[in-house]
Parts: sequence; C-alpha cells; structure tokens
Amino acid sequence: MKDGVRLVCALAMPAWILHAEQPCENWLSPYTGADATGEKVVGLWTFADLKDASGRGRDAVLHGAVLVPDARWGSCLESFCGWPVEDKRHAAVVANHTSLSPRDAFTLEMWIKPKPEFVDYPEAFLIDKKYVAHTDYQWTLGAADKSGQRRAYLRLGFGDDSEVYSSEPSVFATNIWTHLAVTYDGAGTVRFFRDGAAQGTVTRTGRGRIAPGSHPLSIGDRIGSYYHGFPGYLTQVRLCQGALEFRPVTLALTSDRSVFVRMEKTPSLRFTLANAQREAARNVSVFCTVEGREAARHQIPELASGESRTIEVPVDTALRPGSYTLRLRVETPLKETTAPYVSEESVTFTLMPRRPPRMPVVMWGLYGAGNVIRELPRLTEIGFTHCLGFGADGKRIFEAGQPVAPGTPEHVAEVKRMLDTALAHDVGIIATLSPGHWVANAKPEFRRVDRLGVSNDNRPTLCAAFPEMQTFAFNVGASVAQAYSDFPAWQAALLHTEVRDGANVCWHAHDREACQRATGSDYPTNAPNKNGVDYTKLSDFPSDRVIPDDHPLLGFLSWYWKEGDGWNRMNSELHRGLQSTGREGLWTFHDPAVRVASVYGSGGSADVLSQWTYSYPDPIRIGVATDELFAMTRGAAQPQQVMKMTQIIWYRSQTAPIAKGDEVRKAPASPWEDTDPDAAFPTIAPMHLREAFWTKLARPVRGIMYHGWGSLVPQSGEGSYRYTHPQTQHELRRLIKEVVEPLGPTLLQVPDRPSDVAFLESFASQMFARRGTYGWGGGWTGDAYQMLLWAHLQPEIIYDETVKAHGLGKYRVLVMMDCDVLTAGVVAAVKAFQARGGVVVGDERLCPAIRADITIAHYTRTRKADKDRAALIAKSAELRTAIDTRYQRYCDASTPDVVPRCRSYGSTDYLFAVNDRREFGDYVGQHGLVMENGLPAEAVLSLARASGHVYDLTEGRTLEAHVQDGRLTVARVLGPCDGCVLMVTERAIDAVRIDVAQEARLGSRLPCTFSVMDREGKPIDAVVPLHVEILDPAGAQAEWSGHYGAERGQLALTLDLASNDRRGLWQVRVRELASRRCATTYFRIVNNETGNQRAVCLIQSPIFVRPDGVGISAFIPSAPGMGFTSCVFQPSDVGLTPIASETKMNAGHALHAWQRLFAHGRP
Repeated sequence: MKDGVRLVCALAMPAWILHAEQPCENWLSPYTGADATGEKVVGLWTFADLKDASGRGRDAVLHGAVLVPDARWGSCLESFCGWPVEDKRHAAVVANHTSLSPRDAFTLEMWIKPKPEFVDYPEAFLIDKKYVAHTDYQWTLGAADKSGQRRAYLRLGFGDDSEVYSSEPSVFATNIWTHLAVTYDGAGTVRFFRDGAAQGTVTRTGRGRIAPGSHPLSIGDRIGSYYHGFPGYLTQVRLCQGALEFRPVTLALTSDRSVFVRMEKTPSLRFTLANAQREAARNVSVFCTVEGREAARHQIPELASGESRTIEVPVDTALRPGSYTLRLRVETPLKETTAPYVSEESVTFTLMPRRPPRMPVVMWGLYGAGNVIRELPRLTEIGFTHCLGFGADGKRIFEAGQPVAPGTPEHVAEVKRMLDTALAHDVGIIATLSPGHWVANAKPEFRRVDRLGVSNDNRPTLCAAFPEMQTFAFNVGASVAQAYSDFPAWQAALLHTEVRDGANVCWHAHDREACQRATGSDYPTNAPNKNGVDYTKLSDFPSDRVIPDDHPLLGFLSWYWKEGDGWNRMNSELHRGLQSTGREGLWTFHDPAVRVASVYGSGGSADVLSQWTYSYPDPIRIGVATDELFAMTRGAAQPQQVMKMTQIIWYRSQTAPIAKGDEVRKAPASPWEDTDPDAAFPTIAPMHLREAFWTKLARPVRGIMYHGWGSLVPQSGEGSYRYTHPQTQHELRRLIKEVVEPLGPTLLQVPDRPSDVAFLESFASQMFARRGTYGWGGGWTGDAYQMLLWAHLQPEIIYDETVKAHGLGKYRVLVMMDCDVLTAGVVAAVKAFQARGGVVVGDERLCPAIRADITIAHYTRTRKADKDRAALIAKSAELRTAIDTRYQRYCDASTPDVVPRCRSYGSTDYLFAVNDRREFGDYVGQHGLVMENGLPAEAVLSLARASGHVYDLTEGRTLEAHVQDGRLTVARVLGPCDGCVLMVTERAIDAVRIDVAQEARLGSRLPCTFSVMDREGKPIDAVVPLHVEILDPAGAQAEWSGHYGAERGQLALTLDLASNDRRGLWQVRVRELASRRCATTYFRIVNNETGNQRAVCLIQSPIFVRPDGVGISAFIPSAPGMGFTSCVFQPSDVGLTPIASETKMNAGHALHAWQRLFAHGRP
C-alpha cells in the first residue's frame, strides 16, 4: 500500500469488548450468497441494474447518475461533479424505509474509482440520508489538503443534535478502485477502513443509536442543493446491520493502560493478533517502532482461520517523559492479490515524569469513575493530589467466597480507564471500601443482636465479629488489589467509614466466647452498652472514685472497644487483602478514627488514621481531634501516620439555622439564605477554612483532606451540599499553591517537638462518668483543650494505657479535666508525678483521690460564640496566672489571639503561629453561632532559646530577632485567620551550592547534590525548603523539577538521562525558600561515543536496519524496477543522513543481504 494508514485506538478498551474473532468480510470479491442476501444485509446495490441485490426490494432510481460498464465489476454507477461546477443532482436514490435507519450498530461500504476531475474537487458525497436534519447518516470524502490527502467523514444525527467523525487522511489516486467502509457500533464509536486497513477509530462518549429520519437514501450525491456528487464510479454499495470487520488480519489493543511512569519496571502494550479470514493466514509479520527505533518484531508462520495470538510490545520507560506513537506494521500475503496485505496502525502512549515527594491533598466525595474523569481538570486546578474514586461490588465478592473481579467487566474497565486518565493528570485515586456496610444492609443473618437476640432492622448494624466477616473483608481487599495493582494512579484505600457509630455490644454466642477467651470472663451480669455506666447509679461505688485496674466492667468495655465489636480486626483483614499482591507504595486509612473511646487500636492495621472535623464554632478545635489522632497512633501495634480532614460543608443548624415561627432575625439574611433558602449544608467560610488549615498544618500530619465537593465548586444539578460561598475554593487553591506545594515536602520531614504537658483523656472516666469527646471536640473536655491552646501550652493527649505503659516521667504538667473516675494504677502514677514536682491541673470534677495543684472550674457553652470564646480565653488567662510561676513554655505569643506551636528538627525550630482573632460577619454571623470573619493581629512570638536566625518560610525572608530575658523574640503581623511558619536555625544561611558533573552522555545517570550552607561552608542543621529546576536546552522543565525539603541542609538527586533527551547545554537552578538565596550551574549532554542505536525508516514497505559500529545500514528502494540501494546512515540531531552509498543490487540479492545482516545484527 502506498498510503500509510493510522489507527487511533481506544487505549483503555478491555479485551472483552474487542471483536478480534469476528470474521473478515469477503470484500475483495463481489458479494454473493449470504454476503449478499443474508440476514445482516439491509441493502446491496451492485449497479448491474437498479435492483437491490439483497432481495429486500430497496430498488434505486437514477437522478442524473448513469450506469456504465466496467472491466472489473461488469457495471457500476457513474456520478459527476456538483457545486461549484454545476448545482445538479447525480445520484441513485432509494426510497425511504425504516430498515434504512438501523436501530443499533451498522456498516456502510462501497468500492469507488475517482475520475481525474476529483483531484481538484472539494467535498464529495458518497451516501446521504441525513441532509441537514439531526437524523440518520451522511458519508463524504472531504476536500484535499495541501498534500493532496483527504479524510472520510461520517455525520450521524441523534435527534437533538449531530456528531461528526473523521478518518485519518490519505491520498485517493484516480482511475484506481478502492474499497471504503465505515462502521458505527451504536454506542458512540465509529471505525473507518480503506482496502481492509484500519483508517481511524473515534469514540464520542454518551452517544447511542441514531435517530431515524424521513429522507431517502442518496448514493453518489447529496440529497439536496448544494449538490456535491462524487466525480467517479461506485459499486458494491452495501448497508448491513452490525459493526463489521474488514481487516483480513486484525491487530487489537487489549492493554488497559496507555499511561506509564518513567522508569516503571517492565511495562508493555498488549495486542491480540487474529486471523479474520475464512482460510489460514501465513507468514504474518508485525514490525513495531517508536520514534524510528525498533520496539518489537514478531513473525508468525501460520494462523488458522479465527486463531489469535497475544503480542507483547515492551514500553521503553527510560525514554524522556512525553507522549509517543507506537507504529505497528502488519503484513501478510493474500490469495486474491499479488501484492501483500499491509496495514500500518498506531497507538499512543504517555510517559509521566517522576515527581518530588509531595504532601497529599485529598478530596472526598467524587464517587464513580465518570465523575472523577469529568472533574479531574477542576481537581488539579485547585491543587488536589488525590481523590476518592471507586469501590467494589460486595455482592459479587461475597457470593464468590474468594477474591474475584470487584465489579462487572464493564465497571472494572471503566475504573481502569479512569485510573489511566488520572495518572495522566498526576492525580492519585483512592478506593472507598466498606464491605461491612454492604453486609449490614444485605445480609440480616450477620446483624448485631441485643440481649434478647433481636436485631434492629430499622437501623441495621453489622456484628463485625463474625468469622465470616474477616474472610469477606480480606476477599474484598484482595479482589481490588488483583484488579488494580498494576495501575500506579491507584495509591490508597479508605477502610470503612462511620461504621462504629451504630455498633454496640452484641450478644451472639461467638461474641461472648470471644470475650471469655480475651478477658477470662463471660459478659458481666450487668453488662452495659458501649458507652459504659453512670457511676452515681452504682451501689457501693468507692467514694474516692478509684477503681481497680482489673474492674470487671472496665475490662469488659476495654475488650469491646479494642476488639469486641470486630471492626478493628475487619479493617486489618481488609488492609491485609489490599496488600496481598505486594503492591509497593499503597497506603490505607480509616476515618473517622477517634470517634471512639480513648483506648488504642482504632482502625486496626490501617497505615493512616484520619478524622473529619467541622470548624465551627472555633476553627482551632481542629487541633483537638488532630492531637487525639496522634495519641491513638502512639499506641498502635504497627507504625501509623496521621492525616486530617476539614469538612467543606457546614451544618445549617449549627451555623445559620432557619428561622421558625415568629422568630425575628437580628440582622438581614445573608444573600445565600435568600437565593438558596433550603440549603442544609452550606459552604465553610473561607477564613474558617484558612485558620483550620494552619491549625492542622502546625502538627506533623502526613496529608490534609477535605469533604464536600458540591459545596466547594458549582454543580449542574442540585444536591444536599450547596455552593454558597464562591471564595472558599479560591482560598483553598491559594493555600495549596502558596503553602502546601512549596513547603509540604519540608514539613513532611519535620517531627513534632516533644511536649512536657500531658492532657489525660481517661477511659475510666469515659466509661463510668460518660465523659469524652468521641472525636467531636465538644463538651468540657474539648473546650478545656482549646483553653490550653489559647494559654499557649502545647499539650500532648495521653490515655490511661499511656500512663500504664510509659508513666508520666517525661511531663512537667498534667491536665486532668473530666477525670471523675480513675484506675488505681493511674492514681498511683499521678501521685508519684506530683511527688517529683509535677503540676496537676484539674477541675472540680477531678477524682477525689487526686488533689490538683491548680483548679479551673468547668465551663458550659451558651451557643453565643463571642461570649463563649471570651469566657474560655478568660479561663486560659486564669490558668496562665496560676501556672507561670511553676512552668515556662518553650514557645509563646504576646496575645491569646495568636496560637503558637513548635516543631523541631535537630537544632532548628519550626515555629507556627495561627491568628484566631475573629468577629461576626454577614455570611452566618448574624445568627450569633459562629464568628466567621477574621481580623488582623500583631504578636511577639518567642522561643526559650538564647540565639537563632529567623526565616519566614511563608514569605521567604529573614526576620529581625531579639533576645530578651533569655528568650528569642520576633514580631509578626498576621492577616485575618492566617498563619505562618518560621524556621529558626542555630547558624545563618550564607549560600547555596550545586555539585554536578559538567558533562554527561545520553542514557547515563547523573548525580546532582544541592547544599544549603553557613558561612563556614557547612550544611545547615535543618530541613530547608528548596525549589529545583532542571531545564533542557529548549528551556523545558525536566524530570525531578519541583519542591523539596533538604534534610540536614542537603539534597541528593540522580538524573536518569534518556537516550532521546535533547543534546546540548542543560541548566540546573535552585532557590532555598527561607532567605531566597539561589544558585545556577550547567552541564552538557553529548553524543554517545558509539552510534549503536537502532533506527528505522518506514518507506512504503519495511526497511530493515542493523547496528554496524559506524552507522546504520539500510536498504532503500531505488527507482522502479532498479532494485535496492544499500546505504549507511548515522544518527544526527535532525534525523538520519546518508553518509555513503554502496552498490546497487536486485531484490533477490537485497533479500539475501538482509537475511545475513539480520542474523548478525539483531540485538
């Protein structure tokens, strides 16, 4: 074939919907038998006469076209030029009939022979049943471009609108018969063929069957003016049901990935090569190239009719990042012709650059592959790195009783397409897995029962302690892992959410047996529910409210919360299943993880614990749940990290309740209350979002999360989450772009500063006095913790288990609020702590066995935000007055409105400050429940260190610091609800240095070291934020450009230079973000010493090449009939240049020489 034909494949198309085994139509010969009159044929017009040769009676009538004899076909239809030559009709017309408007998939085909006048003619109509309506179909050949190539077009009408599909371009020679075909699958995909070779596949998602119209079928011209007849000959015009196959040998992409990560190990593109002919195919060759380099070569001696083979083409992921075209040339002899069948097809794949480490920014709530694909542009625009995107079919997996595909083939294929697309957008996808929810709703036999053995079917809850549930959880995790582990975009999984809220003590026999095994006792006779008892209602309860460590009720409730309800174990099994394939880098998390009593073990084996929090009434309450998460992870059986989620939504009832009855508003309503009066979940105010952001970032979280997409961005439909504040999304984007992206890699490496202030969340008091926050941050426990933050203490939450396992030796202050009932072990530890000089801060509820050194009376909120905040800040001042003579803070601020917090690395401190100074606004403030607007604040921040150099990482500048009374002080003005992080180093930053070799070769590895140094040339003892740029000779950013944290002042990178990287001078730039010092250097990429790269030219037919030590030998066709010329080529910057011409030889000699070269030169 002279005209190369390119196939654009739907790369994510799974094997189950390909038609590799569909037989090829016998298009090379006139249709006879079933091919002419079979059930699939709607109409066949051979133009031996005007009869419908299918026997369906759809006979044609001539309108300006004529029937003429033909040497090959016997006769054919001749059409002529229309407009602009003459606006005259030249067609064979078939009267309208319902069968001519196929309801589902259909195929159009014909043989055409252009006349010489076709060369300069514009668009020509082959078939038209559409005209200008949004119905039926229209098939044309477009006008020729400057190179003389034309595209085929298929226009389809869908009732309300139409869609246009186009083929790849090719040249149509005059006076030569060419077979054309086009298929539509009834579901949005059109495929073009020319002489049995694929000429393009185009898919329009969301399309279905075409709309039937009332126009007749016009062959050879348009239905109406302006007429555009095809100036040439047509025959064997056939309309069939179904999307038929015309390739004698088909090559179908079966890989479900087209996007890869650079340097990914051993990926490949997988194809199915099938013989679609009705007889065997022999000597089938497949030759594959990428950028002129051979990628694979396959030779199949014989393929039986209908037989298929899998072809693997390795993807060279060492190439530079970018999109590449894999070209595949299929060749096989055909019995009907002397020339071999040749099809040149191509698929595109993408290599994504490896990225610097980044802090995850996760968006919840985008469930469903289609939703994720649709929202990827907005996700990346705001700055999200991850989102929740898919789940698993619990029913399928449960019924199978073993790991199976986690959804229907269609669903799994859709998820894989989404994962591939997400990787191209550099977004990680998180699986949402909650098998327990599915069982609770679908399988009543596994529901929790009460003492009487009865389940509450109105609110079904699972007994997760069933042994079958552990197996099921593992199978769900393993099913997902087996389906998606090969997809790098799948990076995490959520292990259940909100499952323990409805859980409670269960009374199955297996529950009681488990309790017996774990505690040595059956359920107590007075076994309470999971929230414990009220000690005041227990007879003979000790007056000092001290209970033994082995109290039966305490032991029973501890067993319940740690393992008795089964959920922690179920999460562990789900986690184990997800890890069963050995997939590296996959992490799991559980949320909400501290909506439980204060005992270790929540989340089971999850890698990360998280907890969502609403920011009202005070955004710093985010810190309460965050610190509770850290307390929980410190007691985990395996290392666990913390991420923190802020709700984008607000509950209307808690922020701007709808007025009831005759209630009179105190102030005019916010505009959103008028335009969206039924909004139950409005958007968080942007300043609240900002303060919550800084509050959690001041802690060593491993990522931040958000939930409530419908309240963050505008939606086309109307859901329960309402978009009521358009500035919130812009504020979140600013925080991500200006803080998380540049500083996140640094903060991920900076640990917390050990605290010497402990805040006891007593499990005994929770179970016997109904105390505790249960992750909500409410009650006096939560408010007392906020009081400590306003008092600029940096507390660490501990549990009874912490005291038992580690004692209190590391602390100087112990805060015991809502600690009504204590165990004997905790009491003994506290008394020993006081005896060593430790300070106990308590309230009037404190267990009588402990006498507090400082007592702060509890406070109950009034739901008047300003008064409540003022009251709690007053209590923080009361605490400061009482404690300041006995305790010195490490970090402090001159006003309670600014909350400081310190993290440390080596001798360097990272001082965070969060501005909590707020007032009522007009968004929700008129209701008095939330002060949503911030005010600027000025504060003097201080650290208990005698020296230091202070750098504002958020602004990239050096701050003037002073030493006063042995403390390092610095003044800082903070914007409304804003925050900052100051890096305080022992030695000043003096310079930045880059060490890299001056020269490197293609395909080599190039070490590169960045150093942030003091005046003596020593690296700074800190994690210093850097921005690194690696620029190729064209100025394009190369792999590994981005933000980093230089630990101990140094960063080491290794650049994997690609074999196809740009040669020339490369630039490396670095800026440290503390004082903005910069450095720049250069290195040069030069050619390799030996030109041993394999290169390939495709000129009409395969050109075979080999390395020869000097250049590349190739056989190039000479003038017609003159054989081949053997040339030697050498790679250059602009392509392949012939440097020598050797002897001419005939085809036989060329074949012999090629065989000899191929035998010795194949790698």
